[in-house]
Amino acid sequence: MAETRINESNIFSWLVRGSLLLSAVLGAAGALLFSPRFGASLFVGGMLALANFFWIRAGLEAALRLQPRNASRFAIMRYVLRLAIMAAFLYLLIVVLKADIFGLVIGLSVLVLNIIAFSIYLSTRKGG
Repeated sequence: MAETRINESNIFSWLVRGSLLLSAVLGAAGALLFSPRFGASLFVGGMLALANFFWIRAGLEAALRLQPRNASRFAIMRYVLRLAIMAAFLYLLIVVLKADIFGLVIGLSVLVLNIIAFSIYLSTRKGG
């Protein structure tokens, strides 16, 4: 039977599921209440934030497996590469595909909102 309570060992999967759900709900609501372009931009921003989150995690796990003298250089190179690729995606989305900037910003914030919500949940559950 799968564990349904949120704890430190399964928080990553809960964050991913929560962010996917929140991105989809906010994207649909934005499309209905404002415009399809706003809703799509919001959803794409959420997916971009999740992709970035996965990439950060994979990079940190890879850096931790390296020798200490190589790990910092590897982490810095991955960081710069990730930022450059994210900037290129944002440029394409905004300039070429004419994505709604406010929708993208809200979508990029979905993961942060989930992290805050889960942090509050975990701290209140433990009586902290």
